[in-house]
Amino acid sequence: MARRLMQRHLLHYLRSKGLPDVTMYGHLHSVDSISDDLQASRSEGRNLVILGFSQGGFQAVKIARELERRGVDVSLLVSIAAGGLGRVFPGRWGFDPRSVPTNVDVCLNFFSQGDLLGYDRSHQMNEAVGSTASQRVENHMFHAHEGVSHIDLVKCYPEEGIKPAVRTHVIERIMAEISGLKRSGAQQRA
Repeated sequence: MARRLMQRHLLHYLRSKGLPDVTMYGHLHSVDSISDDLQASRSEGRNLVILGFSQGGFQAVKIARELERRGVDVSLLVSIAAGGLGRVFPGRWGFDPRSVPTNVDVCLNFFSQGDLLGYDRSHQMNEAVGSTASQRVENHMFHAHEGVSHIDLVKCYPEEGIKPAVRTHVIERIMAEISGLKRSGAQQRA
């Protein structure tokens, strides 16, 4: 269900905003095969952005961790609603999904108290934590009174249906970070 939601909303939105080089992986792709693809992209000089929603948020951290093992830098790691029921089985992940690997420059972590699927009952259990002082880690929490659900966190269509707080604090924040990467990449090539 999350894969279809991402295809219809966030993936489509990112491509419509001028980011054609966006690939979506699902639960059938192994961490190794995704990491192979991303390592090849990085070797071509591209900045890597890994974005995951729900269980995919855990998977995104796991992929960043594998890339760390391979010595591959990740410019941006985005985790959306990666808590709640998935945290009941932490052994499945084999690592702390809140600890940001050292190879990640920036981590944006979004969660909502109004999300019955992707929120841990303790606010602190939802927060990503950096591994080095040079990392920038931003935790963005929506309070319960804002009424932001699991699906609201990635719902982008119709565009006028995006909750204003989600547009500002999730969608625009991700786009600003990606735009900054594009600008710095263009300056490095010049």
